[in-house]
Amino acid sequence: MFKSGVIGAPVGHSLSPRLHAAAFDFLSIEGESTAVEVDGSDEAHLLSLVRSFDALSVTFPLKEIMFGLCDETDDLARQIGAVNTIRCINNRIVGRNVDGEGFCRAIVGELDVDVRDAAVTIIGAGGAARSVIASLLNHGVGNIDVLLRSNRGQLESFGGDPRVRGVFASSATADLVINATPVSLTGDASSLPTAAVNGDTAFIDLSYEPSETPWMTEQREFSPRVANGLMMLIWQAKLQLDWWLNAEIPISILREAVSQ
Repeated sequence: MFKSGVIGAPVGHSLSPRLHAAAFDFLSIEGESTAVEVDGSDEAHLLSLVRSFDALSVTFPLKEIMFGLCDETDDLARQIGAVNTIRCINNRIVGRNVDGEGFCRAIVGELDVDVRDAAVTIIGAGGAARSVIASLLNHGVGNIDVLLRSNRGQLESFGGDPRVRGVFASSATADLVINATPVSLTGDASSLPTAAVNGDTAFIDLSYEPSETPWMTEQREFSPRVANGLMMLIWQAKLQLDWWLNAEIPISILREAVSQ
């Protein structure tokens, strides 16, 4: 029995168990997946919980906390200081971060965005945002303005790359604007900083529930190219599941799983 799950707080809205189950069915393996709400304040409890699973998706707000608890991480996770997926192997916790690569694969089909040489504005600098930044850099992005409320050194790992800058306001017209904050879960979208845009700008909210966030509705005043983070969720789930199960899960299987 392969036991997987998703951990975070809150996780009641998560589609991850459904995606995991679809992969188990496709491979005809015995498995189960559950969502567990945990805030990470009790480290001993969190470690005990994690080790009771074979693999886990990690969501807000545990991505940075779990990075610090991993015995082994990949290069990208170390660069950004966050993981979004872990495996327990011989009682060792192995972490990776595939958020950003899932994002880059998703926006090509979802919004027809070519990130090479693009001007990107990102609102927020948490674990998901930093993973997206790292992957955009690997895919040849032109420049990235990261809108910050306060500078706490969140972008230090990108300090050597002149394409990334942390700003409190941006006047650069963006080809792509990304909302990488959890405001759809925790607050009022009107409190978010705004970006310089035009009629061709594409917008994506990394949240996927509700499917139409207040921030997305606001951006539709500027452009018809607006999407939520569902396709990112599906693509990063595929990357996780391929790793966990040492298999190639068709993206069509996972799309179907969340459309039901």
